[in-house]
Amino acid sequence: MSNSLEVSHSGIESKISSKIMDKLPMMILFLDTKGNVSFVNKRILELTGYEEKDISGKQWFDVLVPDYFKSESRSIWNKFISDKIDSIDNLEIPLLKRDGTNIFVLWNAVSFTDDGIFKGIIISGEDITQQKLSQRKLEESELLFRNVVEFSPLSIALLDSSYSPIYFNRKFTKTFGYTFKDVLEMDKWWEFADPDPKRRKTILDSWCSNQSSSRDERSNVYKKECKISCKDGSVKDIRLYFAKITDDKIILLFKNITEMKAAQKAFFLDELRLEALVELNQFTGSKTRDIMHFSLEKAVELTESQVGYIAFINEDEATASMYGWSEKAMVLCDIEHIKTEFNFDEMGLWGESLRQRKPIITNDYRREYSFKKGLPEGHVDIHNHLGIPIFDNEKIVMIAGVGNKDSDYNSSDIRHITLLMRGTWELIQRKESEEQIKAYAEELSRNNKELESLDRMKDEFMANITHELKTPLIPIKGYSELLFEGHLGALDEEQIKSVGVILQNAKRLHKLIDSLLYMQNIHSGNIQYHLDSIDIVNVLDKVIDDLLSIRSKKGPVVNKEYNLSLPFVCGNVIYLEQVFSHILENALKFTSPEGLITVIVFHEGNEIHVVVKDTGIGIPKDEIQHIFKRFYQVDGSRTRRYGGNGLGLYLCKSIVEAHGGSIWATSEEDKGTEIHMLLPTIEEDNI
Repeated sequence: MSNSLEVSHSGIESKISSKIMDKLPMMILFLDTKGNVSFVNKRILELTGYEEKDISGKQWFDVLVPDYFKSESRSIWNKFISDKIDSIDNLEIPLLKRDGTNIFVLWNAVSFTDDGIFKGIIISGEDITQQKLSQRKLEESELLFRNVVEFSPLSIALLDSSYSPIYFNRKFTKTFGYTFKDVLEMDKWWEFADPDPKRRKTILDSWCSNQSSSRDERSNVYKKECKISCKDGSVKDIRLYFAKITDDKIILLFKNITEMKAAQKAFFLDELRLEALVELNQFTGSKTRDIMHFSLEKAVELTESQVGYIAFINEDEATASMYGWSEKAMVLCDIEHIKTEFNFDEMGLWGESLRQRKPIITNDYRREYSFKKGLPEGHVDIHNHLGIPIFDNEKIVMIAGVGNKDSDYNSSDIRHITLLMRGTWELIQRKESEEQIKAYAEELSRNNKELESLDRMKDEFMANITHELKTPLIPIKGYSELLFEGHLGALDEEQIKSVGVILQNAKRLHKLIDSLLYMQNIHSGNIQYHLDSIDIVNVLDKVIDDLLSIRSKKGPVVNKEYNLSLPFVCGNVIYLEQVFSHILENALKFTSPEGLITVIVFHEGNEIHVVVKDTGIGIPKDEIQHIFKRFYQVDGSRTRRYGGNGLGLYLCKSIVEAHGGSIWATSEEDKGTEIHMLLPTIEEDNI
């Protein structure tokens, strides 16, 4: 190849001076129609380390292109040959150096032709290796910065000017539980995350205001302490740093100060406890009841509980006399007969501090325990509990308890209530002698016996009055049936209708009296169930047929959804018929003629699940929890539309539970009610 390149072999009749090409700062490369190199300038030789003879006359992609890019280079060449392209602009293809390393080059190429016939390609290239290295360093710096932010010990969030999220780091998700996807799906996440509804309006705007935030003027950073609700429902105390980093970017840094706040709170509670002890000592001239009331309410306050109680223990530590409950506990309690005297073996989980003679924390009160007795109906629902024994020398004289703290009880709560109750006992000891305390306990016992006596008198009265009512009702019902059936002479249509009304109401009165008697027998424990293997389907079919046969006017449709091959249950047919009859009567009574009643029965584990579903008037949400109580009616007024004595569902519950089952209701006003019953099945081998 000479210093002056003649390109006639490429279809160009003019000569191009190679010296000019050699002085250009860019790389120049000519290819003939076969892709062989016909010319290279010195710039390529300087950058690659090749000599001209190493390149000239050879396939350019075999010499100058790395292996991993050869296929794409051949593809580009083929497109030139097939006239699919006639030029390329700014294509980045690496250039292979003689030592095996690469140069990053930005190439431009154009084909040249003679009379429309392809003669070759002229290629120019610019070395962009330094730019690529600088770009890579910038990317590495950006990656390093992202990693610093991503793994920062502070929770970091980046928002746009409308407070919409752009980015959250890992610490944010670990601290609050929200993923980036969670926040994207939350409208105004910062308002949602604030646990106080009063602060959920324009909260970020308030963070920016001088009135609600402290500002570092030199850095334009706003600082504020607030609370944020986590995804799991917990609430964390946060110190928030907030700044605009650009006109459209806002950065938030969250420092979790929950533990610091908890320590401050513990210190504050310690101060309150000391103040309470000082205040307690000022009750020297007060009545014992005032002292106990103060101590109990303070115990509830210091432990951040909702309810509390104090009980005195007798000398042999075998029985406890419940002295009193906190004010809120009495408001929430709905027990008909509150018991005040407890034997040792009657004390369930709340008596563990007496049995173990040490403070007992139960942060999962709803869990099953072998010594747990269960809460009586109407008792305050308890989800956690702390019980403390109070000693006089080696003898336990009191037990105090608190319950329903929003968080778990801990050793700090034990310290608060123990010191307070010890001070209370010592004050009582100074104020009253041991004989006075015993006299008070005896008085409580006498009062309790009087209450039991009154309760017995009430039971006897109920038994007598129901008996007296039933005696004259029997002949009324009997003669009404004879008249109605025509055994005492023919009756005209109006007379039959009138006698039918008498008979219907006599039966209704008979059923009401029976329910009173049954309720009384339940209360006194005199009921004995004679159990047999029962096919629930047969019982339901009989009850449904009986009810539909006596229906005097059009009523709602009754659908049955069950098969005939269900396991047997162990039960009393008569009592179970009463249960199903009452529930279906209620459904018929409270459902319009255009409505629908569906009876569903299916096998569920070791139980038969019966559902009676109607489309009736429904029950208010706040009444559902009361409908199974004695004498309870949703509409208890004298002008109520529907009759009844309020015992039906109470008796149903008693019968179902006596069969080892359970019953409950779900309802929505104006949409209907569902009564659910579970009855244990009999193993097939035992039928």
